[in-house]
Amino acid sequence: MGAARRRGVAPEAPEADAVLRELFGHADSAAVLERLETACDDRMARYRELLCAVIGRPLSPHREEFAGVVAALRVRTGR
Repeated sequence: MGAARRRGVAPEAPEADAVLRELFGHADSAAVLERLETACDDRMARYRELLCAVIGRPLSPHREEFAGVVAALRVRTGR
């Protein structure tokens, strides 16, 4: 999703469908979204940010990419 976002592809754009297919195949979008939302939430992401700051580890650049995937799945599931 990161490369698509850098090209200007928004989560709601039809081009994001190809990214989701590449990531998840033909899996049920609602089921994938539910698993992603269960496994990760904003509080955990913030905890990881703070932990990286405390221990001096660089912050992962993937949070925004993950958010783009979740946003694209939400659009496709009507959530």
